[in-house]
Amino acid sequence: MEIQFLSSGLELPDLLDADRRLKLLSAEEYDRIPAPNLRLWCHTYARYGLPTVELVQWLRGIIAGRKAIEIGSGSGDLAHYLGIPATDNRMQEWPVIKFHYLITGQPVIQYPDSVRNLDAVEAVEHYRPQVVVASWVTEWIDPNLPPPPGRGNAWGVKEDKILASGCTYILIGNQKVHGGKKIMALEHREYALPFLRSRATFPQLDRVWIWNGTQKEVPPVA
Repeated sequence: MEIQFLSSGLELPDLLDADRRLKLLSAEEYDRIPAPNLRLWCHTYARYGLPTVELVQWLRGIIAGRKAIEIGSGSGDLAHYLGIPATDNRMQEWPVIKFHYLITGQPVIQYPDSVRNLDAVEAVEHYRPQVVVASWVTEWIDPNLPPPPGRGNAWGVKEDKILASGCTYILIGNQKVHGGKKIMALEHREYALPFLRSRATFPQLDRVWIWNGTQKEVPPVA
């Protein structure tokens, strides 16, 4: 395995392929990488959730051949391995957001051309999917109201509108980071899967949540 040496003393594993896409590894392969090194790699390359072979197989079983897309796709790794369209509002290309990330010392996502520039609602209106997949997305909050503690921003996903479309919504994330979302008050299923891997400080809290859709054919979102 090729190693990059950093002044921090930590070694970064080579997890990108020749196309700068995250390699699809098993959970066991990720477990061979020391957690601090993996978290630093995720920070350096602006990754949050890490697709694993097992997660991709599991999600394919849930999707079960239905029309699906990913929203908030970031670098598009998960959508690529699921073989579904990748969409994102690509906000980390916006000058104001890039400047915010710069002054806070956070690398920005390098979006590949395969990630279509659509926000979540636009993506559902365009593709009319039966299943919407999201990984580590932030929820939308009204900028005119007092923000809830540590949750959401004005550029996040309007998840209530995603659910209102009637699709099945699959959210991959972490209880500590995403467990306070408004949509958690709605009926859903929660899965603690042994093959979830991420940059989380508390990876034992990684989860998948699923909200069942109500329609087979999804109309445009108002």
